[in-house]
Amino acid sequence: MTGNTMHYETAGAGAPLVLLLPQSLGPAGRGPLIDRLALQRTVILCDWRQSKSTSPIDFRMDALADNVVQLLDNLDIPQAEFVCHSTGCGIGLALAAGHPKYISKLVLTAPWTHADTHLSRIQELRKSAAFLLNSEQYSIFNSALLFPPDFRRTHETAFEKMADQSVLRPHDPDSITQRLDAILDFDARSLFKSIECPTLVLAARDDQLMPYWFAVEVAKQIADSEYLEFNTGGHMLLDTQTEKFVFEVFRFLNATDEID
Repeated sequence: MTGNTMHYETAGAGAPLVLLLPQSLGPAGRGPLIDRLALQRTVILCDWRQSKSTSPIDFRMDALADNVVQLLDNLDIPQAEFVCHSTGCGIGLALAAGHPKYISKLVLTAPWTHADTHLSRIQELRKSAAFLLNSEQYSIFNSALLFPPDFRRTHETAFEKMADQSVLRPHDPDSITQRLDAILDFDARSLFKSIECPTLVLAARDDQLMPYWFAVEVAKQIADSEYLEFNTGGHMLLDTQTEKFVFEVFRFLNATDEID
C-alpha cells in the first residue's frame, strides 16, 4: 500500500502503532515481531526507503519524519504510538521534536545521539565493505556485525541460506552510503529537551553497531523516559529477543501511570 509518498503495510486491529525499522533483516524477517504486536494494535509498518514519487528519496531524518507526518495525515491518524529501531530512532526523534502532537508514546531501540568516534568508524567500515564485498560476503559481514555470535550459531543454517539468497537481491553500495551518511549527519543532542512524550529506551549490552552508551544518554536527556537494558541481543534486538521485547513494549504502552 502507499500513502502520498511513503509505502506502508498494516496488520492487526486496535490503536495505531507505527513501526520505523532499519533495512537490515534477520533470517525470520519481520513477521514474528509484527504478528505479536498486531495482537493488540493496528500495526503500520512504514517503508521509509521506498516512495512512489519519481524524486530521489531524501534520507535526512527530519525529511523522513515529514514523510511520516504526511502518511499519518493521509490515513487520518491524528496521533499514534511509535516503535523505532536503529535508523528509525533518528526518524522518531526528529518527529517527536518537530511534530510532537503525532506521538502519544515513543519506543526507541538502539538509538544514537551523534556520530562519535566509534559510530563514525563503524559506519565508514560498512560503506567500504558495501563497495568491496560481493553480495554474499556483504551479507555475512553485516550479519556478524548486527547479530551476537550465539544467535548466529543457533540459526547457522538460516544465516547461510540468507547469504546464499543475497545474490538474487544484490545490495546497492550507493544507496547504503546515502543512508549511512544520513545517520552520521544526524545529531539528536539539541532535540532531547523538547521531547515531552513518555519514552522507553532499550538497548542490548552487546550491540556492536550502536552501543548501549547511546541509549543511556538518550534516556538521561529525555525528561519522561525509562531505560531498559538487555544483557544480550546485539543490534537486532527485535529479532533476537522478540518475545521479551514485545512484552516490555506492551508493558510500557499499556501503562496508565506516568513513568517515575
